[in-house]
Amino acid sequence: MYSIHSGPDGRLETAESVSTAPTKGMILHLQENRSHLSQEARVAFASMVVLFMAVAILPALNGHWLVPLLSLASMGALVAAIEWHKRSCPADEWLAVENGRLLYRYRGYEPLDLPVRLTRLVEEQSGPCGLRLFLESQWRRFEIGTCLSLDEKRAVAPVIARILREGRP
Repeated sequence: MYSIHSGPDGRLETAESVSTAPTKGMILHLQENRSHLSQEARVAFASMVVLFMAVAILPALNGHWLVPLLSLASMGALVAAIEWHKRSCPADEWLAVENGRLLYRYRGYEPLDLPVRLTRLVEEQSGPCGLRLFLESQWRRFEIGTCLSLDEKRAVAPVIARILREGRP
């Protein structure tokens, strides 16, 4: 998912925002979509777990004890992975343009500060289900939007291209 914050009225609600975000200009926030499971999905998931448990218990009745133990261990690992994913912070990126400068920040990496007039958006289509977005300047090329789905990348590419065009002096 992405959101656009422009000007001093733009809201930066996270501590992980661009630390030197401009007071005017355009700010684009890209974030991994972490939709919660609906009640129907949770019921279906619980039903599958119960079904798999029943199937795993049947071999134990014939004396094959290793099958239910491994089944229980794998389901426990799955539940632990889902809980870890739920508690972890979603990946997010910030792209800010002001006064001919582009500031890009991705969690865990140093912010990049590039001139807008030398930066362009490159879209690489790798088949019908693959799209990669790159910001390219004369000094470097780096991928953006890695936390977005294919549809979100297709929607945000024209927005980023427009932001870069409008940010040029």
